[in-house]
Amino acid sequence: MKTINATQAKQNFGDMLNKILTEPVVIQKHQKDFAVILSAERYQELIAFEDKCLNDLAVRAEQEGFIGVDASQSLLDSI
Repeated sequence: MKTINATQAKQNFGDMLNKILTEPVVIQKHQKDFAVILSAERYQELIAFEDKCLNDLAVRAEQEGFIGVDASQSLLDSI
């Protein structure tokens, strides 16, 4: 992963956009990591992965005895 400072990111924005097609770029401000820029494709992959992980956790929780969405809503409606 390439690291650049904020001034370099501003001055070389087009080059940075080209670079993120192959790898994320870390932007530093005052010598500390401030942001990570990545391609839209990679972002969508990460969102899909996060969704799958959260779904897997929800399924496991329900299997272990946690009540589901419908039961939770019914309980809340009854109070």
